[in-house]
Amino acid sequence: MKKTAALSAVALLAAASVTTGSLFSTPAALLGDDTVSGYTVSVDLDGGDDDGAGAEQDENDETKRRGGVRSILRARILRLPLYVRLLVVLPLWTLGSLLIAAFGALWPLLSPVLGKIAGWALLLGLLVGAFLLAAKAAFPDLPVKKILNRRSLVALLLGASALTAADAVFVAVWEDYEQAKNLVLAVGFLAALSCAAVPFALREQKRRLSAPKPEPPKKPDKLVFTDGARSYTVRIPDV
Repeated sequence: MKKTAALSAVALLAAASVTTGSLFSTPAALLGDDTVSGYTVSVDLDGGDDDGAGAEQDENDETKRRGGVRSILRARILRLPLYVRLLVVLPLWTLGSLLIAAFGALWPLLSPVLGKIAGWALLLGLLVGAFLLAAKAAFPDLPVKKILNRRSLVALLLGASALTAADAVFVAVWEDYEQAKNLVLAVGFLAALSCAAVPFALREQKRRLSAPKPEPPKKPDKLVFTDGARSYTVRIPDV
């Protein structure tokens, strides 16, 4: 419970910091007093073309809808006393600005890596789904927990990793790879699925063949009857 509470507090602090940092561009905007905002209304006294005014009004309404939540949060923060903004909100803004700047600097470096990780996760999900369907078709009575056991998951992880690595290598060394990429990935997918499914099917078949067969029910050696008052025992001879 303590670890969960600590993680929740850190996540809440980071979210509040990033939100505050995105609402105000400078500390002066945070510590200033701009809670009163004015609107400029133009009226066509000559009764001119109303289409331009209507389009401008629609654009203003759309802008207000997009910035409504941000405006509300900004106004509520600016309504706080100055010492609260100085002692509480300003440190949050500083932390949030640092996080936003750090993420903005790291994003060009992380985006290719995150793309590869997302592709690997999607490929792994497809392999797991296909493996589960094939195993259920072959062994309908087998529960999912036994199908996706440790060996199967390790084989699927290795297959997805091998496919992702092969895709990255082919992109670097094969000039015409984009033309044959779908075919290569399809063949690799089937190969990875076979490498996981065939050993699983052989192990399951071997387990079922080596499992002890249930013994036939034993023949009773006597039968007991009762008529409510007395009991009668009849012995059955062995034949």
